[in-house]
Amino acid sequence: MVCDWFRRRVRRRDRAYGSERRPGPYPGDRQGRADWIADVDDARGAFFAGAWLVIAGGVLGLVGLIGFYDYLRRAGDWLVLAPVLGAFGLTLVTISHLLPIAIAYELVPDFRAALDAHTFDTLASLALVLNYTGDVVLWGVVVPMYALAILKMGLIRRWIGWLAVGVWVFAGLGDALSPLSGTIEGLTFIGFVGFFVWMAAMGVSLLRDHPPEAPASSPP
Repeated sequence: MVCDWFRRRVRRRDRAYGSERRPGPYPGDRQGRADWIADVDDARGAFFAGAWLVIAGGVLGLVGLIGFYDYLRRAGDWLVLAPVLGAFGLTLVTISHLLPIAIAYELVPDFRAALDAHTFDTLASLALVLNYTGDVVLWGVVVPMYALAILKMGLIRRWIGWLAVGVWVFAGLGDALSPLSGTIEGLTFIGFVGFFVWMAAMGVSLLRDHPPEAPASSPP
């Protein structure tokens, strides 16, 4: 069951990041190892360019989550957990993206199945587990906290808050429950896309609107 779930997760990530000419970021299971190595070897420049762009996107995402907190922090002291947990989740996701890059740099050029297969499979499985954990924290905990702050404060258009709720349902709950069903696993792609739409909508909204003014202090 777990192996089947790993295979489904690899296919979903490859649909999101890969293409016919560029391999997806995750090596996958043992059966897919040889194909992934061959694809990376053939599309070396494109693979590394895409992989490092994903890393840069994760760093920018972290900056964005911190900026969202700064704008919405009047929602309550509890919201401070959002950027902290966001940093934790995105760090795990970033590591999960760095591991395949390391595999591609170190193991792919001179891959020896008899000597390197165990290391390859261990790093590939670790990348998937870290990615799953980081996604659950990010989409299942951090995004709904921001959604609650948006809907509570009314400082940002409410549809953006409801969009975050949708991301939580499809990506957060969906990702957490994805090992149970291939159907649920497929639905998480909706939340995956919705997350980036939500991030973009938040960024545009904050750039166009003025930051909230601090409440005036009472005279002594």
